[in-house]
Amino acid sequence: MKYREEIDGLRAVAVLPVIFFHAGFSAFSGGYVGVDVFFVISGYLITTIILSEKERGTFSLANFYERRARRIIPALFLVMLFSTVCSYLWLAPSHMKDFSESLVAVSLLSSNILFWKETGYWGVANELKPLLHTWSLAVEEQYYVLFPLFLMGMWRFRKRWILGSFFLIAAASLLHSQWAAVHHPAANFFLLTTRAGVLAFGAGIGFYFLYRKQVMRSLVSHPAVDELMSWLGIALIAWAVFVFDENTPFPGFYALLPTVGTALIIIFTSKETVAGRLLGSKIAVGVGLISYSAYLWHQPLFVFARHRSLHEPGPGLLLALAALSLIMAYFSWKYVEAPFRRKGTFTRKQIFSFTAYGSVLFIAVGAAGYFTQGFQYRLDRDVLDRVNAAKVRSFSAELCEADIPEIGKPGDACVLVPGEGRYAMLFGDSHARTLASEAKKAFSGAGLGLLQATTTGCPPVKGVYRADDSNPRECYQHNQQVYDYIEKNSEIEYVILSSRWTLGMEGSRFDNTEGGVEYGSRPHLDIVEQGELLYHDGYGHRDAIARAYSRSIHSLLDAGKKVMLVYPVPEAGWNVPDLIASRYWLAPDSVVDGMTASTDREVFKDR
Repeated sequence: MKYREEIDGLRAVAVLPVIFFHAGFSAFSGGYVGVDVFFVISGYLITTIILSEKERGTFSLANFYERRARRIIPALFLVMLFSTVCSYLWLAPSHMKDFSESLVAVSLLSSNILFWKETGYWGVANELKPLLHTWSLAVEEQYYVLFPLFLMGMWRFRKRWILGSFFLIAAASLLHSQWAAVHHPAANFFLLTTRAGVLAFGAGIGFYFLYRKQVMRSLVSHPAVDELMSWLGIALIAWAVFVFDENTPFPGFYALLPTVGTALIIIFTSKETVAGRLLGSKIAVGVGLISYSAYLWHQPLFVFARHRSLHEPGPGLLLALAALSLIMAYFSWKYVEAPFRRKGTFTRKQIFSFTAYGSVLFIAVGAAGYFTQGFQYRLDRDVLDRVNAAKVRSFSAELCEADIPEIGKPGDACVLVPGEGRYAMLFGDSHARTLASEAKKAFSGAGLGLLQATTTGCPPVKGVYRADDSNPRECYQHNQQVYDYIEKNSEIEYVILSSRWTLGMEGSRFDNTEGGVEYGSRPHLDIVEQGELLYHDGYGHRDAIARAYSRSIHSLLDAGKKVMLVYPVPEAGWNVPDLIASRYWLAPDSVVDGMTASTDREVFKDR
């Protein structure tokens, strides 16, 4: 396979937007599409290699997996080792436990599934996960496991059937992804089934260069066309990088922009085009050569900087860390990646043994971290007691909540206070649930029973879908059932509604680190209005949510219920256990916000 400098330059186009996106630079709000550029390149290169070797009769699975292991594992293990040490030294137990799970998942090629099951891709919590970015490696590794086997099976058929299978995979995956963007947005972002179309697109390009290039070039071959298509490809990627954001239902049809853009660059760019010479420049190629290591290093550096600070690191520090990720990438490329890729340095047996033993080691460390609750023994007993005390829910004895799939009929709502034909219903999300303990005290002996039907992350509004949930319909269905139950139950006289409206309607999380920073600018809710599912469109969308809430309240009033609205529960603005751990454990003598940790210790002790 002929080496193409512009492909390495294209890797630079892929990795830099991802780095700047994770640094939080708003100009690169769609920088996450750089991963799709990588996917197209991977599909193109891997397919070219496999088909070329099949043509020569030299292909073997052992050789293929050896090359993948040499390419991926050494630098990945280095970053995992670095992240493990830093996590052990700096992360609070809860974060260390989460990190330990991710160590196991990365070793088992399933981190994309773990992060899908946890919180999805967006949100503040993900800015604190050192290995979040390995989801894309898991997708590629799953592809590397399955795709060679698929091509081996298809090789017995005619070549046009192979190309047709690529088109079929791409179309099916794209349509599935578009559907999942509405119904399962978190799964849509992370899973191979919704990303396979981009990889198959790259595979089709590889097929084109091997079997169709001469035919196509004889039909369309002109320097002006090559130049125009090359710049169009760059423009499509740039549009996605600078225009897309977390509100974009991605991948879905929107993934076509970076995917087609990358395809145009690969097909039409060469040393004879201006775009090709730019992508083939020493700087672009240099960044492209270290792009894999740069991708690995940048996320842990940003994450540990955020963990070590009570405030969001400033843009200057984040830019410096982005530069540091490139510097570290250079050294890991030169002294780790390159030596392991040379067959004369390490044998196949050594590579496979290194992969196996390293995976077992990381799984063991991850399991130990998980079962020891994040290596809690690292903390002094006094500190650990304070951290754990901050997590205790005073209302745990009255906790009635079940996950939505388990809640069953609304009649299964928890009875906090028995009643004799007269009840009030506490209805809302987890913030409403925090009222349960005190509400129970208030209603006891008042001659009025109290029921609780609260579900985490599900505001009490008819027609609401959770926009950031892995199964958004569940909240919608749950609310419909609860409203119907309340309206038809004559014994329920009062309805107490409460929710975290700042997040549901404003898309913001109260935060003290910069005097009140908004994370995100979109509501976390989609709604059905006049039978149509609406998506985020700024403040107009918030007005629609408010109208839906008003209609919900009026439906209760029309049913003869007395409605009590409780203002959202005040938020501390910090993760209290993490704050305690950082002040008492990570930096016990540091000065934070004008107060020494020793002074804080006395304040907390008094409280």
